[in-house]
Amino acid sequence: MSWGSELWDQFDNLEKHTQWGIEFVEKYTKFVKERSEIETSYAKQIRNLSKKYQPKKNSREEDESKYTFCRAFLTTLNELNDYAGQHEVISENLTSQIITELSRYLQELKSERKSHFHDGRKAQQHVESSWKQLESCKRRFERDCKEADRAQQYFERMDADINVTKADVEK
Repeated sequence: MSWGSELWDQFDNLEKHTQWGIEFVEKYTKFVKERSEIETSYAKQIRNLSKKYQPKKNSREEDESKYTFCRAFLTTLNELNDYAGQHEVISENLTSQIITELSRYLQELKSERKSHFHDGRKAQQHVESSWKQLESCKRRFERDCKEADRAQQYFERMDADINVTKADVEK
């Protein structure tokens, strides 16, 4: 189907197409929400892992923390904690920016579609009533034409008949 002037009689197809578009936006919104939840869950699990292996504050571990491999491990845990923070930021941004905008956009699409299709249905009803009125007028015109032809033929017969008076012919 071409999306040009050929759409004037494709109201149902257009309605299906726009509904599919709205369903796609809903599906994408759901995807982003699930991704945000996964990012939040992942960040929480990474943060818990980092906390689990953080050294306890006592003298023995503080003495051991001066060794390079212990400091490297502590740095790795701190980076892992920062990594979890980045995933939390991703989740927050997905929620605050993308999901809210998609939800707002989806509501706008639904209300705009509803308005346009309400107007479209009214226009379709108007077109249908106009076609019915046109057909009715056409039938009435054809009936009146036949009646005028019969009247004309009757007049010509009366006019040609010599037994009929002039007053009867005019009548």
